[in-house]
Amino acid sequence: MSATNNMSVLVWSVIIFISILIQVLIGTVRLIVMVKNKKALTTIIGFFESAIALTIAITVISHAVKEGINIYIILSYSAGFALGLYVGMIISRLVSKDILSVNIFSKAHSDAIENYLRSKGFGVTCYNGSGKDGNIKVLHVICKKNNFSELKSFVERVDSRAMVTIHSLEGLSGGFIYDIKSRI
Repeated sequence: MSATNNMSVLVWSVIIFISILIQVLIGTVRLIVMVKNKKALTTIIGFFESAIALTIAITVISHAVKEGINIYIILSYSAGFALGLYVGMIISRLVSKDILSVNIFSKAHSDAIENYLRSKGFGVTCYNGSGKDGNIKVLHVICKKNNFSELKSFVERVDSRAMVTIHSLEGLSGGFIYDIKSRI
């Protein structure tokens, strides 16, 4: 392989890597916006995402027809795609302000769970419910999505049979929410 050909493969590999990385990042942003039900913005982002995807596809195919496909091009595409997904997940987590409504149903350990969550700064509202097996104390917590894994792992340690349900909240105002009180 000549030095010019090596440089061409390197340049194309970098171009493909960066292009697919950008396409996947834009796709992640589109998905975040779509989940937030922002129809116009989702459509605009989707337009640019598809234009980039089509440009990449045409460029890669035309280059493969002229120069032949090689392992470096395939690896660059795959690495750009994978890194785009990884960076997209990081961005999603950073920009996500998702607030969850969590209900915890524990027959035998609701008091221990309630006390622990309060000691860790979670706001807990309790109410009585009744079901197939009788009365039960329901614990209701509002928290950021990022704090949910901590909450759930504690509940599972105390009562592996506890039922935990979550719902995403929109349009919240007032009240106490773990780790975001000062932002409301």
